[in-house]
Amino acid sequence: MSVTASRLGSAPVTLDWSNLISMPAAGGAKTSPTGATRGVDAQALAEAWEKLRARFLSGEVGFYDAPIREELSQAKESQALAEAILARKRFTDCLFLGIGGSALGPISLLDALQERCRTGIRFHFMENPDPVAWKATLGGLKPDSTLVCVVAKSGTTFETLAQLLLALEWLGPSRISSNCVAITDPEKGDLRAYANQEKIPTLTIAPSIGGRFSIFSPVGLFAAALAGLSISDFLLGAKQVRDYCERQPLEKNPIFVLAHEFLRHSPQRAIHVCMPYSSRLRLLGTWFVQLWGESLGKDGKGFTPLAAVGATDQHSILQLLRDGPNDKVVLFLSVDQVEDEVRIPKLTTSAKSGLQEFPAFRLLEGHSLQELLRVENRATSLVLTRQGRPNTTIQLDRLDERTLGALYFAFSVLTAITGTLWGINPFDQPGVEEGKVYIREALSSDGRRPPENDGNSPVDRLRRLQSKE
Repeated sequence: MSVTASRLGSAPVTLDWSNLISMPAAGGAKTSPTGATRGVDAQALAEAWEKLRARFLSGEVGFYDAPIREELSQAKESQALAEAILARKRFTDCLFLGIGGSALGPISLLDALQERCRTGIRFHFMENPDPVAWKATLGGLKPDSTLVCVVAKSGTTFETLAQLLLALEWLGPSRISSNCVAITDPEKGDLRAYANQEKIPTLTIAPSIGGRFSIFSPVGLFAAALAGLSISDFLLGAKQVRDYCERQPLEKNPIFVLAHEFLRHSPQRAIHVCMPYSSRLRLLGTWFVQLWGESLGKDGKGFTPLAAVGATDQHSILQLLRDGPNDKVVLFLSVDQVEDEVRIPKLTTSAKSGLQEFPAFRLLEGHSLQELLRVENRATSLVLTRQGRPNTTIQLDRLDERTLGALYFAFSVLTAITGTLWGINPFDQPGVEEGKVYIREALSSDGRRPPENDGNSPVDRLRRLQSKE
């Protein structure tokens, strides 16, 4: 009997792929794009891993070595700056400016571990340049007690720089150097140049660490340290998964098995639903959407990632997952242990006579909310499996820094090997970069602000660019 579940070495994460590998590919497909049948293609994995490791070893791709190389993670610098800021006891709030990979990592991490964030700093993540949200957020903040943290790896991200300009005006000139932190490229970009000029404390994103993998850089680590989380434990969890990948035979590593299985199902099942059974992991699903979609959606290939949360979405999409088009794979996340499972009490009633039995209430008595959530997760998996709908489960021991570090790293490695097996580059984003070019051209003018109604607004120029395509 083959093994279909495995713990990632000493990391507090277990993968169960039994309900994935047992399923035939929809439509009767017997092979994956790698040419493999339902057995793992060890040769294809070895060739892909060799290519991927060459990129790690050359320094081209840095996230894989960030847990073991300080110059990549900048963990000490991030911790030191966070401690220096906290020691001033001046700030109650942090206005965090960034978009995409420059925000989704820290947003999802701090939300997942919010009960462990003990410094009292309130974070306000402004990803979208939405004027209504901007005014509503700043309306509840005070310049004197707000730290503005701006993140842009390129230093030229329009959405983020637009918000920075507004934040600088709001802070006033006297607070710029004292109330701001910049996280950006070590040398290039307008944000780096401006931070140097204004003497704004700055942390570095290594050029080899892409935005959607940047949680292992100051993008994730500084926010975590400022919130009071242990970034050393976070990196330890990532390192434990890395160690496992280094010593485990490829065909027995569940991360690689998952990559192989996703590709085997890809011709007919190209929609992947990330469904954690934990409200605290809701935003991690959003992080996964960017990681999976932006990394793998190239050359006519890719998966459409969707984020859901259990048990809530059992009442929204489970019917579709079970009886709708057989074009999806569901990835469940579960948490084994919580600090307080919250015991469900017995029903109390004020009635003194004619007592009535309430079977639904009685059934729940003596159980806990965590137990109920766990049972619902297993029930959903069983419903899908019996209907021939593939699904897989990642189980976390608990919600803490080490576990989350392991999970983010496992997802990153899974993305990297899946793309490499598929013959695409999982580390670039040509479509995103093309969009930036169009935005730059649409915003460009002769140096003055055009009148509102002359047909030469940024939106009008972008429409003209689109008409030329």
